[in-house]
Amino acid sequence: MGFEALMKGGFDLISDHTYIAGAILAAIAVLAYFKIKLVLKAILACLGIGAIAYIVLFIVDLTSTGIESREKFLDRPNEAIDKL
Repeated sequence: MGFEALMKGGFDLISDHTYIAGAILAAIAVLAYFKIKLVLKAILACLGIGAIAYIVLFIVDLTSTGIESREKFLDRPNEAIDKL
C-alpha cells in the first residue's frame, strides 16, 4: 500500500462525494474559526491514528509476503522430488 494509492483514494472520495466533502470542510472551517485548539488536537489525533494504522497495515503486508515466499520455497523441493 503506497502513499500514492492513499492519496488517489482520498481524491476519488472527494470528487465522487463533492457535497459531503464540502459540508465536512465547512464544518471544520467553522470549528477552526471558533475553537482552533480543539480542531488542532483533533487533526493531531487523526494523524496519529492514521500513522498507527498505516504502520500496522504495512507490517501485516510484510508478514503475509514473507509467509507466501516461505511456502513457495518449501513447496519447491516437493515438486522436484515428484518429477523424479
